[in-house]
Amino acid sequence: MNSAVRRLLLFFFSFAALTACEDPKDIGLELQDENLIGTEFTDTLTIRTGTVFQGDSILSFRSQPPLLGQYVDPVLGKVRASTITEVAINGAGLNFGAGARADSLVLTLDYSFKYADTLKTMQVNVHRVTGAFDERTSYFTNTPFAYDSNPVGSKAFLPRIDTERAENVTTKKTRLLKIKLSSELANEFMAQSGQAGLADQAGFSNFFKGLALTVPEGENASIVGLTLGSTNTSLTLHYTTAEGTARQHNFLLGAGNYFTQISSDRTGTAVAELQSNGDFVPASETGGDSYIQAGTQLLSKITIPHLEKFKDIPGTLIINRAELIIPVKAASSENNLPRPPQLALYETNNANQFLRDITGTVRAVQQDGVNPLDTRVPALVASSRKNGVDYYTLNVTSYLQGVMMGLKQNNGLMLGAVSAASQSDGTVTIRPETRPYRAIVTNNEANPVRLLIYYSKLQ
Repeated sequence: MNSAVRRLLLFFFSFAALTACEDPKDIGLELQDENLIGTEFTDTLTIRTGTVFQGDSILSFRSQPPLLGQYVDPVLGKVRASTITEVAINGAGLNFGAGARADSLVLTLDYSFKYADTLKTMQVNVHRVTGAFDERTSYFTNTPFAYDSNPVGSKAFLPRIDTERAENVTTKKTRLLKIKLSSELANEFMAQSGQAGLADQAGFSNFFKGLALTVPEGENASIVGLTLGSTNTSLTLHYTTAEGTARQHNFLLGAGNYFTQISSDRTGTAVAELQSNGDFVPASETGGDSYIQAGTQLLSKITIPHLEKFKDIPGTLIINRAELIIPVKAASSENNLPRPPQLALYETNNANQFLRDITGTVRAVQQDGVNPLDTRVPALVASSRKNGVDYYTLNVTSYLQGVMMGLKQNNGLMLGAVSAASQSDGTVTIRPETRPYRAIVTNNEANPVRLLIYYSKLQ
């Protein structure tokens, strides 16, 4: 590289030297790829971070798993989840016989996920829904739904998922939650025997519109992910025939409509001012930390303010490969508060809104080698660990190339939790994660966010 170019790099990027300030193999891309031979390397570009409240509603209709519970995050405040669900009749023309009497109506719930302090007992309330699902309505995490404020059943329980191992096969078994509902409701069910309310699903839905599963406002325990479609989940009417025979009928959950409501209260936290869509708190105001919390739409924004100055270097600059290295705050995922298993980097504008293509698909950084304008193959952020420090890493070559070619604006990226699924045609679909995982990103002098760039220059 000639001295003129060397001076330009010193001017634009404040390089201490043109070689890497650290061994590029420490964390990030390995220099085993022969295509990187002869390239220059830098990791000294300024990276700024902060926390964004992205107020777009999250579609939660039949999303998995439906959530229930509440906990107070020591950093980000209260998170609350409720589930609204229909109940299926599981039959037609139900008639329990003349003289039959109801013994009990019991709701049994299975679950496969738990988050936060599961050593604390959580109180679950069951309410009778008074509203009805409408096929013309979209149901989001913030969609209100009417139900009777007086519960028809309530129980305190301790979520437990036990691991059992037999013949080298490990299985997980939950301790089911069983809630006995009011005798008045059980008698209402029995009174519909042979009547329109138990004739078919339409009649049953008109008689009994569904259940709202909630927790008390002051709860501080955990959130569980329900498995409504499990064979263990049911609403069971126990009854005795006129002849004295004990019988039961299982009404089912999970076959019809349901959705999760999620709310948060960040009062008293470092990000309490995040209230409106696009609100931003820089990491410089939160001790170098920025936050990601699924379900509540907190994302970590990452900006590279001087990236476009690469364009001012004479000649043709080629970005061969680039990787973003994002440190995770030490011990921030302890106390049953694990980090999101999948994340993606969304493209954004100056108002901290998601960018979308003409089909409405949210734009995210694409996998290496994919057209920067594509939206069908988003890259997923990987987790790694080096010298006792946890990191997120992502190859952002496609995005940087798009910026350098003028195909994209350099307005920053937003790191958010997603649920991803690979399709048979090779594409990848992502949607916002609703399970309340959270992560704390660090960007300080000791553990800065770094952008590793390998580049070549054609004269």
